[in-house]
Amino acid sequence: MERGKTMAEQSTSRAGWWRPVALLAAALIAAFVVTGVTASEGPLPIQGAVGAWMEEHPGQPVPLIVQHDGTPDDLLAFVTQSGGTVEREFHIIPALDVEVPAGQVDDLARQDGVAWLSLDAPVVSAHAGDGENENLPTPKKLANAFPAAVAATKVWNSFAGAGVTVAVVDTGISDDDHPDFAHGNAARVTQEAVVNTVTGNDQDGYGHGTHVGGIVGGDGSLLSDARYAGVAPVVNLVDVKIGDDAGNATLGDVLAGLQWVDDNRDSYNIRVVNLSLTSTVAQSYKVDPLDAAVELLWFHGVAVVVSAGNLGTAADAVQYPPANDPFVIVVGAVDDKATTGQSDDALTSWSSRGLTQDGFAKPDVVAPGRNIVSDIDTNSVLAQEHPESVVDTNYFRMSGTSMSAAVVSGVVALIREAHPEWLPGQVKYVLRDTARPIPGDSSSREPLTDKAIAYTSTVLSADDGLTPNYILLSAAGVSDADLAGIRWRDANFDGIRWAGLELNGIRWGQVDWSGIRWSNVTFDGIRWGGVGFDGIRWSGIRWGSFIEN
Repeated sequence: MERGKTMAEQSTSRAGWWRPVALLAAALIAAFVVTGVTASEGPLPIQGAVGAWMEEHPGQPVPLIVQHDGTPDDLLAFVTQSGGTVEREFHIIPALDVEVPAGQVDDLARQDGVAWLSLDAPVVSAHAGDGENENLPTPKKLANAFPAAVAATKVWNSFAGAGVTVAVVDTGISDDDHPDFAHGNAARVTQEAVVNTVTGNDQDGYGHGTHVGGIVGGDGSLLSDARYAGVAPVVNLVDVKIGDDAGNATLGDVLAGLQWVDDNRDSYNIRVVNLSLTSTVAQSYKVDPLDAAVELLWFHGVAVVVSAGNLGTAADAVQYPPANDPFVIVVGAVDDKATTGQSDDALTSWSSRGLTQDGFAKPDVVAPGRNIVSDIDTNSVLAQEHPESVVDTNYFRMSGTSMSAAVVSGVVALIREAHPEWLPGQVKYVLRDTARPIPGDSSSREPLTDKAIAYTSTVLSADDGLTPNYILLSAAGVSDADLAGIRWRDANFDGIRWAGLELNGIRWGQVDWSGIRWSNVTFDGIRWGGVGFDGIRWSGIRWGSFIEN
C-alpha cells in the first residue's frame, strides 16, 4: 500500500543559527542507543524498535522518521539513490518521512546531519473495546454526566468556549454542518484538513474523531432536549484528519497533522489540540519526534491534551509518546458512575498510569472516560460493527482515555476563553492545582472547571524545571521567546552544566562535558518483548478507546 507522496510544500528551509545545536543534540542522542552495530563502529542513532520491525518484516522497505540538522538535501539524494522513497518532509521539526531498503538503514544513520532514526510506527487511539451564550444546553436535561462531573456546566452562562478553537487530530469529524456542531446558522467546524495520504475524503468513515469532537464541543441540539452535549458547547473545532476510513494512521500522519496545526494556529485561533492516540512504540521523550512536535506546539502557545492510553498498570503503560511527555497534559480515565458529582468517581482498571522511562509520573489529571455517549456517523465502521452501542439513533457509547482526553480538552478550552493571557504551562498548573483527588486514590486528580477559572492565587507554570526534547533544541523556529517560560537554571540535562551556555552565541567552551552522567541514562530497561510486535498493525493506529457491553 502506498504510504503517500512527497509534500514539497512542507520542505525544511530554516537551517540557520540552530544547526550547531542540532549537531550537539545528535551527539547526545547517539550516546543513548546502540542497535545493529559492532563495538568498532560505535553507536548509531537508531531507535531499537527499527531493528525489531526489520526482524518481523524481512526484506520489506523500512518506514522511518529521519530527524536531521535542517539541511536535508544530501539526505534526500541518499534516500532516492539507495532505492528508497521520500513520503513527506516536515518543518514542525526538521525531519523526513521515508522508506528505505533494509540494507540501507545503517548507512542512512551514518549520513552527515542525521540526528535520529525512529520507526514510522502506527499510533493508536485511546478508546477501549467495550461571554454571553445563547441556546446553550440545559444542564438538568443532560443525559451525560461528564460535563457536570468536571463542573463545566457551572460556568456555561459565562464561558462555553466562544472564540476558542480546538483542533481535533483524529479520524475526521463527519458532517461539518451537523446540528451538534453548529451555533445558530453558523457551522462550528471552521476548517477541515486531510493529511492522511491514503484516504481521499474529509469524512469520518471510522467514527472515532466524530465521537471525540462531540465530547469536546457537541451541543446535543440534534435532539430537541440537547441530552448529549459536550464540555464546551459553543467552541469552534478544526478537523485534522490523520486516520483513514479504517482508523489507520502512522507517526508520519500525526506529524503532518500537527504541522498543519502549527502552520494555521493563528489563522483559526487554535488554542487547544486534542490527541486521543498514542504511538505503538515506546521511546524516551528526549529523542522521540512526536514528543518534539507536541512540545513545539506547546511553546507556540497551543495547549496539547493527550490520552494516557489503556494499558492499566503495565510496567510500560505510560512510556508511549506523546503520553510520556512532561510538558503536555496527559489524561487518564475515571468512571463517573453516571452521576454529576465526583464523590463516587473511581479510576478505571484499564487507565494507563505509572512512571515514564524518564521518571515522570503520569497521567497529570483524570476525567470521565467510561461509557461516554457522544456523536457518531451511523454509517461509520464503529457504528456498523457495534450496533448495540448506538444510543438514540445518532449517538454512540464508547470508553477509553480517548474520551477522557476529549473531556479535558473541553475544560481547557473554557479556561483559555476565560484567561486568554495564560500560557499552556500556566493552564496546566492551575488545572492541577484546583483539581480534586478522587476517592481512594489521592494521586489521581479530576479537574474542577469553575475552580480553575476562578483561580486567584499566583499563577505559576508547570513547565518550570523541565528539560525539552533534545531535537526540539535544534528545531527551526524555536527562539528564546518560545522557551521563555522555562527556568533553564532548574533544567536537568543529566549532569550537563548549561549555566553560561548561550544558544545564540553558542559558547561551547562553557559546557562541562566531563559532568555528563551517561551511566544514568538507560534504554536497557525498555521491555521490547512486551511490545507485542506480532499484534501491531503497522499500517494503523491505536486510538485508545473501546466498546463495553
